Amino acid sequence: MVKEWTRMEMAEFLKKMGQGEFPVEYRQSMPKNFQNLFRKKSGEEFGLTMSNIVWLGNQLESADYSEPALKNWVKREIKEYIGAPQVGRKYSIQQVALLFIVKDLKVLLDFEAIRKILGSIFNNPVEREDDIISPIHFYIAYSWLYEQLVSQTELLSEENIKEEIQQYLQTEESFTAEDKGKIFAALMVAILAVRTNFLKAWAKRYVMDGKGKE
Repeated sequence: MVKEWTRMEMAEFLKKMGQGEFPVEYRQSMPKNFQNLFRKKSGEEFGLTMSNIVWLGNQLESADYSEPALKNWVKREIKEYIGAPQVGRKYSIQQVALLFIVKDLKVLLDFEAIRKILGSIFNNPVEREDDIISPIHFYIAYSWLYEQLVSQTELLSEENIKEEIQQYLQTEESFTAEDKGKIFAALMVAILAVRTNFLKAWAKRYVMDGKGKE
């Protein structure tokens, strides 16, 4: 696996794992602590250790994951939304997606604001069925929307982000009007957070280069 995965690539990877599939094309590039996952029976639920999650997250473009930070989040800051490990002592793919969502939001918001966003669309972590939208579904949605937006223009305005989200929500018939309003707000924040991550990483390259290079 090559560093600098887009969030859309990560979202597709998590989606397949959530469906009980481990993408064959990634097996040779995975570190040793992933090897036990390859021996899972077809359709059996995957679970990831915290070190697995950190390694996977660090394959993302403009990302910097650390195990101490994530452990603090699950034990304190977002404990009520992540819950205890749900696949033995490992975290479910839904829980992994939620951690990735929080990591994206953290560049833009404090934990009080993050909990407000999470609470607007997610509920009891043990019963994902009562969420307005599942963590994986939400992660896929804003990852896809961001890719769509940057393929159209490098300068994202509030209006074109709103338009793209509205068009996406029109295709989602399972949500009520009230639910769509909550999802709209959460998607808006998530897309802005991903953009902020990108800009922050971009700025850091110039800091590291000193004067920068044209």
